[in-house]
Amino acid sequence: MKSLKQRLGEIEALGGMGNLLFWDKEVMLAAGGHGARKKQMETLALVAHERRTSKELGDCMDALHKHPDLRAVLSPMEAATVREARRDYTRATRMPTELEVRLAGLRSSGYDAWSKARETSDFQIMAPALEEWLEALKEEAAAVAPEMRPYDYCLDKFERGATVEKIDAMFSSIKQPLIDLLRKVVAENKSVAIPGWSELKFPLDSQKKLGEKVVREMGFKLENGRLDNFGGHPSTTSVSSPTDVRLTTRYLEDNLMFGIGATIHEAGHGLYEQGRDLEASENGLIASGPPSLGLHESQSLLWERSVGLSREFWSHYWSRGVVEAFPELESSLGRISHEDFYRQINVVKPGFQIRVDTDELSYPLHVLLRYEIEKGLFDGSLSVQEIPGVWKAKMEEYVGAAPKDDAEGCLQDVHWGMGAFGYFPTYVIGAIYAYQIFDAADRDMGGELRQQVGEGRLLPLREWLRDKIHSVGSVYETAEELVELVTGKPMDTGLYLGHLTTKYADIYLNDG
Repeated sequence: MKSLKQRLGEIEALGGMGNLLFWDKEVMLAAGGHGARKKQMETLALVAHERRTSKELGDCMDALHKHPDLRAVLSPMEAATVREARRDYTRATRMPTELEVRLAGLRSSGYDAWSKARETSDFQIMAPALEEWLEALKEEAAAVAPEMRPYDYCLDKFERGATVEKIDAMFSSIKQPLIDLLRKVVAENKSVAIPGWSELKFPLDSQKKLGEKVVREMGFKLENGRLDNFGGHPSTTSVSSPTDVRLTTRYLEDNLMFGIGATIHEAGHGLYEQGRDLEASENGLIASGPPSLGLHESQSLLWERSVGLSREFWSHYWSRGVVEAFPELESSLGRISHEDFYRQINVVKPGFQIRVDTDELSYPLHVLLRYEIEKGLFDGSLSVQEIPGVWKAKMEEYVGAAPKDDAEGCLQDVHWGMGAFGYFPTYVIGAIYAYQIFDAADRDMGGELRQQVGEGRLLPLREWLRDKIHSVGSVYETAEELVELVTGKPMDTGLYLGHLTTKYADIYLNDG
């Protein structure tokens, strides 16, 4: 086991180097450095692939497999690491080296194509990269998991055990109720926005200080991480969890909640990474990481929505956060109550196009549209060239308006440029799990969690999540198993719909 842990630790270190190169590419890289960075990432991917497929690593696992009573001598984390290592090794040894290098290059060139396409709102700049990605991912699926359909393989990479049938079932249970609720809210034509709010300008330096205050009070350790204001897509990068976790966010002078919401969201991801078992992480136990992206997303969305969009959170952080952070706006902010702000940040935006800045009620429909397009691309019912038109039609159907151009539409997300097909459903999986886990935490805390949030005491929730979710890693093979263990039931879409219905009925459909 010692030899296996050493080799896995080296592979993890190489992965951290790759993450560092990509973080630097996003945040620091000079404009002229992209060609060299692509070569660096390809070279590192080749070295990592050689380590992941080495005969010595295979021999380690074979020796452990022959042990007469392996489970009796290993800890649960060690046993899970052997399980995950064998799965990774099987898949890695099936992956052609040429394809591994090609995929690494595509991540870099695809990102660059997306960035240029979005900047000019020209889908045709990105279309060739998407064609390449679809071809490469189908090749990968055929080589690595020939028993799986290509899109099932992509889904499973991000959410262990996910299939088209499972994701279809999840969306079918929430699609029409969400559309009906959204239309009912829109039909009310009730304004809950603060008059003149959109005219206020919030200095970026003060937003940055407020963001740092909130993430510190959530329990994110800036001595083991970073929080950078970056003009691109907010992100979390683990260079070496749990001791070097880097967050990027984006503050906008005319949209306070975009930056604060993104910061809380990424800090939720960061807390998961910082909450991993330190000893296990430093000793090559790869099962210290999360079992799925959906569970990871549940942690960011729990903090962003169950906490950061709650009435209780702003009963504390309105006066002790926003009002204090912007003294130059005292005359305007002094006339606004935390209840006014709570309603303002939960305004439903019918027809709003940008996924990361839309309201919580419309959000799952934005994800559904992306899932349906991906599914069509992989089953052959949709071509790359049809994406912009289908996108516009589905946005019109689901949220009531089409985007004005490709930048506002099918080019708004980085995911496809980086080949992350199958990723989008994890956002809705995470949203459903988030409410379920928050309710379980409230139950375990004797129903006092919301009161604690209202008092600005966020660390008890962080500690509960660390104990129940973060430090457990992938001891359980799927997120489904862990969520059921922690909450007492499998994924509950009814609970999710109930929370949204209650919340938006209170804001829009009830008198007051």
